[in-house]
Amino acid sequence: MAEVARTRSVGFRATGGWIGHFLDSEKVFGYVLVAPAVAYIVLLVGYPFAIALWFTVSNATVAHPIANFTGLTNLVAVLDDGIFRRALINTFIFTLTSQALQMVLGTILAFLLLRKFRGRRIARALIMIPFTIPIAIGAMAWTWMLNPTYSVINWVLVHAGLLTQGPNWLGEEYPAMFSIILVNVWRNLPFTAIVLTAGISAVPQEIIEAASLDGASWLVRWRKVMVPIIAPILYIALLFSLVFTFTDMTVVWLMTRGNPVDATHVIASYAFQTGVVAGSLGRGATMSLFLFPVMLVGAIVILRNLKARTLD
Repeated sequence: MAEVARTRSVGFRATGGWIGHFLDSEKVFGYVLVAPAVAYIVLLVGYPFAIALWFTVSNATVAHPIANFTGLTNLVAVLDDGIFRRALINTFIFTLTSQALQMVLGTILAFLLLRKFRGRRIARALIMIPFTIPIAIGAMAWTWMLNPTYSVINWVLVHAGLLTQGPNWLGEEYPAMFSIILVNVWRNLPFTAIVLTAGISAVPQEIIEAASLDGASWLVRWRKVMVPIIAPILYIALLFSLVFTFTDMTVVWLMTRGNPVDATHVIASYAFQTGVVAGSLGRGATMSLFLFPVMLVGAIVILRNLKARTLD
């Protein structure tokens, strides 16, 4: 028995030494470190993505998920759908308008938060509330605030003499679109403001003071001094924000469900309604993946610009 135990011990030591020698290679050790991330991407992202690709070229439904190959039939049907074309336009309006407002308001808010005033820490904490509370609670509160009968916003506008009668915010086409953009900006503005605050705080004060002594205005200092320095942060924040907004349906679904008369649908909400609620998995998957090439190209362009700035 002692001889057998000694033999096993020698074998274990030899195996452990071989593994240690194998991991001494930087290339092999690097692959070992990234293996969990690769497994996560393959299992939780790659596999569902492959299934979605199959659904786009099949007649899959909720009742019959194992379907037959149909080629580009789903794509043709989606392009002929007037509601989808409207949702496509709404998606770009919703995303680009939200991002523009977030960048402008976030920049103003970031500079205000950098000023020294009493209660600045409390103000920074309060500003994060829209980003931290569940969106369902926020959407419910905004729905009541925009209710045509009980709207506090309409009450303020009417009693301030700005309007004689408040609009039906969620029941009319253009007010409803404005409302979901407003709520989306309210929800994501804290993220933009905090990112910009962190970036601006990292800019050396000596550089800003030197530019100020040279006679540069605030706008020139922002465009020519601060933006180039914090560009990597801005690019990454913009990339994440664009992807999340393009693919988000939460605000739309909770507040309007695409109404009135499907006028506020974005691609994500209409794909959910078509693929999950209505049960047409093939068409829903086609809609959900329709903007994937656009987002992929946009991400590549943003990352290439970021790399070029980093190399400079």
